[in-house]
Amino acid sequence: MKKTGDGNNQKPVKRDIDHSAARRSVSPVSNLTNAPSNVSKPQIKSQPVPRPVQNRVQRTTDPALRNQGPKSVQRAVQRPAGGQTQRPAQRQSQRPVQGSVKRPVQAPSQRTSQRPVQNKVQKPERRTSKTETKKLNLVPLLIAAAVILLGVLGYFGISRFLEKEYALVDQEKTIEAGSAKPELGMYLKGEPALPKFVSCNLNFDEVNISLPQTIRFTITMYGKHFPCILNIVDTVAPTGEGVPQKIFAGQEMPDALSCVTNIQDVTDVTAAWYEVPDMSRGGRYNTYVILTDASGNQNYVGVPFDVTLDSTPPVIKGYQDLQVYVGETIAYKKDLVVTDDYDSAPIIDVDTSKVDLRTPGKYEVTYTARDFSGNETSVTVKLKVLNKPKGYVEPDVVYAEAKKILDEITEPGMTEEEIALQIVWWCRYNIRFVLRTQSSSWTEAAYNAYTKRIGNCYSTVYAVKALLDVAGIKNMIIERYPFQTATHYWNYVYLNGQWYHCDSTWRKDYDSYFFMYTTKELLNFWQGGWNGFQFKQKAFPESATESVQKKIDYKNHKIVAD
Repeated sequence: MKKTGDGNNQKPVKRDIDHSAARRSVSPVSNLTNAPSNVSKPQIKSQPVPRPVQNRVQRTTDPALRNQGPKSVQRAVQRPAGGQTQRPAQRQSQRPVQGSVKRPVQAPSQRTSQRPVQNKVQKPERRTSKTETKKLNLVPLLIAAAVILLGVLGYFGISRFLEKEYALVDQEKTIEAGSAKPELGMYLKGEPALPKFVSCNLNFDEVNISLPQTIRFTITMYGKHFPCILNIVDTVAPTGEGVPQKIFAGQEMPDALSCVTNIQDVTDVTAAWYEVPDMSRGGRYNTYVILTDASGNQNYVGVPFDVTLDSTPPVIKGYQDLQVYVGETIAYKKDLVVTDDYDSAPIIDVDTSKVDLRTPGKYEVTYTARDFSGNETSVTVKLKVLNKPKGYVEPDVVYAEAKKILDEITEPGMTEEEIALQIVWWCRYNIRFVLRTQSSSWTEAAYNAYTKRIGNCYSTVYAVKALLDVAGIKNMIIERYPFQTATHYWNYVYLNGQWYHCDSTWRKDYDSYFFMYTTKELLNFWQGGWNGFQFKQKAFPESATESVQKKIDYKNHKIVAD
């Protein structure tokens, strides 16, 4: 066959029975498909295929060739050349190849039947290789998917774990003041899985649980911070027990807090009377004290009262007529002693509204004592205001001389009894008695007694008084009353909590002195058929009743030990 078509560069192929599919990879029918890559697809389409040839191929009468031919062509063209995708072989097998009209119809069948088995085995191997490559490429994807799955499962597992752990934290607690010490565990509803990852920035040991307050702090669990609150509240009212009281009608109510004992509360407690009934008639009453703590909690405590009706007024003693010089001051209450049958400290008022210490004259001074029941008593004394006489000595000068003498006759560590004994003894044996002296004032009389060592009872009594004043010993002067021919003065001294009579004045035919006499002992002293120590007993406080004369050594002026 020498005939060639336009655009066909292939030489006619000489048919050889041995030229089979075993030696060639493609059949003649698929030559166009396996053409070199430099032949473009349009060139293939531009060559018309003669329809008679196509009809001859399609009208093959041999059933075997009819069935085998297309299959062989289809298998041959399915193998792409150079990895390029080809059209289906069935379509191309229907196209006749130019110059192949004289081929036997069974040639395709022969080529197909003579194709080595080796090609059939290699084709599946190449497909299997591609499949295995694809399977190998899925491994990283499967690993990545597994990692992601594990990560997701781990995330949800950890989230669930943390959510369960975080739910253990109770962020606010309230405790009663004074209760047990708080601790971190009270803010956890259970035991955390990892306790070492739970901490707190509050030192519970330093919390003052007695003080109602609100404390804010932070609990940290697995890195998460929980703001927490500790409320310390005081809701318990204070308690206490009432102390029975005995008072007198009209007496001022005692302090409410002093009437309640065994008060229990964690904070400071104040007390006040709820109601005070009228106790002026005396009798038994039950009052109430309100206890209030720092948080405002209140409680009522009953206090029973036994009220005595007091109708006896106080007694005023130690009052005497007074004398003062113009320009001097006067201590009106100095020698006063006020007592009461129930009230240990009655109130004393001094009315000096009518007194003018700048103008000489006679005035009245009224003393009024009042007890807690409202009972009163009053006494009035006379006050003489005089111009300073010639030779007047200022009191400071007198006390200065008294201080010198006191330092000479006493020693440090002496008791008041011992000091008073030395004073009375010194004045008795160092002041020579003279009936008449120039003493227009008590200061002049005492000063002359110290400096000139002479004087009468008036001079001696004020010399003793000034020394006792300097020593800080309470004392007063008693004047004889009534008297017939002459007056007399002696000292009344407060020693060891009781009043005693002392007299340093010389007495005729009596070479001694009186020290710490009771009123009974003094009134029982008789000399030459008379006593001479009568006085206004009601005007002075009562003296001691028990004698101490056995412990006084008059000769050596010492106190004898018991």
